Amino acid sequence: MVKKIKQQLRQLYIAKYLGIVVIICMRICIDAYRNVKYWEVKSPGFLACDAIATIAVCYAFVYILQRWATYNQKHQSSLWKGYGVTIAISLVVISCYMAVRAYVQYHRFYSIQEGSVPLVLSALFGCICYGILRNSIDEAETRRLQIEQAELKNEQLNTELRALRAQYHPHFLFNALNTIYFQIGPENETPRHTIELLSEILRYQVNCGSEKVPLKQELEYLEKDISFRRLRCSDRLSLKVDFSIQEDEQNVMIYPLLFIPLVENAFKYIGGDKLSIDVKMLKTGKQLTFTIINSVPPIDAQMPSKTKTGTGLDNLRRRLSLLYPDHHTLELTRNNDFYSAKLTLTL
Repeated sequence: MVKKIKQQLRQLYIAKYLGIVVIICMRICIDAYRNVKYWEVKSPGFLACDAIATIAVCYAFVYILQRWATYNQKHQSSLWKGYGVTIAISLVVISCYMAVRAYVQYHRFYSIQEGSVPLVLSALFGCICYGILRNSIDEAETRRLQIEQAELKNEQLNTELRALRAQYHPHFLFNALNTIYFQIGPENETPRHTIELLSEILRYQVNCGSEKVPLKQELEYLEKDISFRRLRCSDRLSLKVDFSIQEDEQNVMIYPLLFIPLVENAFKYIGGDKLSIDVKMLKTGKQLTFTIINSVPPIDAQMPSKTKTGTGLDNLRRRLSLLYPDHHTLELTRNNDFYSAKLTLTL
């Protein structure tokens, strides 16, 4: 709210000076052409209303420029396009205003000699206003990015600090797993394989940190994690995993552990008569799309005690907003039989 009020005050401030410029330009050009003095033939009240009306029109003009500058900043338009359209807007708005003004006051329109110079000067001042507004928007966007980068850096530092504090626990866990592994006889291949799988999963989670990793490593981790979770499921589960990523595209760098909350939710809330999980990942150009669909119990058949806290998804949204601001979409869809999660990253 405060930001919006400041923006409106800035627009009014610029509009006031633009209105003064427009009035002075029209008066100098028109009075010189007619050899009259406008302020001597009009009453003070009329002059005040004229000034207020001009500033009001200029405020609307500056508001249009503000929206145009915001659009250009968002779409990274070229300078030629930005200033070219600004000149066109200036000429159209000021021409319409001068035409209405002349008709109301004199019941006729200004001649080319009377209106050309005010139009040129108004277009020039409009370009100056556009430059000021565009620079202000760029500065605000720069400050926003700096704040987000500072938050991201702080988040990374906190993650590293938590990792350092918990460093003892992973070593203890790995040693415990190794002890259990060697206590199982070689003939028991299934439990030994399960421990190996769990050790590799935990090792990746501990060592990947908060820096980017190659997509290939993340895919290998996801496959192992899905295989491990599959061991705890019934034989009725129909599991499909399709990572359609070309070998030469698997070297792209991404932030780790962004897809695992969606996988965890799919295995956690799976249900229904036909248990199924369908996992897909596809890379198209600069977009990486991860989709996971799992069967769920009918809405009427869900157990009331099975409460969904949504903590994992909240944390995922928070990480995405810090790591991929304005470069991600997360779509969650639920119908009576299936739950779908689709995460798209622009790399």
